[in-house]
Amino acid sequence: MTALARGFTLVLAFATGAAMGFVLTFTHRQYLVEVGGATIPLGLIGGLAIVAALIAGMRLAFAERLSPILAAAGVLVGAGILVLPGTNGSLYLETDPLGYVWVLAPTLLAIVIIGWPDRRPGAQSNRPAPTYEP
Repeated sequence: MTALARGFTLVLAFATGAAMGFVLTFTHRQYLVEVGGATIPLGLIGGLAIVAALIAGMRLAFAERLSPILAAAGVLVGAGILVLPGTNGSLYLETDPLGYVWVLAPTLLAIVIIGWPDRRPGAQSNRPAPTYEP
């Protein structure tokens, strides 16, 4: 990959993550469904699934850690812009369990997915392939 293509990939990874973080901060409180006596936050579950798919997809597609790190940083920056407190507190994030989960879970997902060891064949091994003699 040329330097220009790599730079474009890294910028695009950050921009995609920032857009996801921005949009999903609005939608993490939507679609609350009552099942029995419990409230299930489908917007939060779906948002976390999208964040996990974005980071894992970049980790698998590019076979490196820098692109998913920038995508995760973009998610955190995109969400962080909306979470910053104003004069009357944050407009888009309430201090309740859903808000705390939305603040902490993308970071934990990024740590786990980016830190996961690469187990693809030949990714970490410099040994020659085994040979078998008949």
